Amino acid sequence: MRRAKRCQNVCVPISQVNLIFDSRTVWRDLTIWLRSYVNMKHGGLGDEEAIKEKINKVLRQSIHIFSTVFGEEYADEYVNLINEIVRYLGLLIQAQIIRNANMEKESKEKLQEIPEETGTLLARVNPYWEKEQWIELFSLYNQRIIEQSTALLNRDDKEDIYVFDRLLSLSSRIGDYYSRGILDYLMYTGRSIDGK
Repeated sequence: MRRAKRCQNVCVPISQVNLIFDSRTVWRDLTIWLRSYVNMKHGGLGDEEAIKEKINKVLRQSIHIFSTVFGEEYADEYVNLINEIVRYLGLLIQAQIIRNANMEKESKEKLQEIPEETGTLLARVNPYWEKEQWIELFSLYNQRIIEQSTALLNRDDKEDIYVFDRLLSLSSRIGDYYSRGILDYLMYTGRSIDGK
């Protein structure tokens, strides 16, 4: 009750409420479309260009949210890192399919490096995010995607379902942390996103 009384005088504009909601759900949407991409690459089912366009649409939404809150100067760096995850995921899947162990190893190593770079950027941009937390979340995310690709490669449907369920739960954790950091940043810095 004490917390509710303290927060009664806080007014969050509807534009910020919508932005916070969208910042949370973008991670789940990305996970769902990356699953479609991984399935399409392994099974050849689906329209690759249409799936890539959906992934790009989700990424554009993510970049819009990011640049609206933190400005254009950081948005390019952020989008490059997120695009690297998608790029190396594609290379990893290709390597698994053609059984190229060196290419698979290089892709996995790169997917393990990106969380450090992303965590550094996000902690630099927003003091309400911790670098170590982002490294942990993105490392787990990339690992789960690798596990999903491996399950599909091995035609292990039960493992694929299990991993996807864990990916959805993880995407919710990431979305919660991401949106909470944006909310804290907007509330405690007094930054406004009027009409955006």
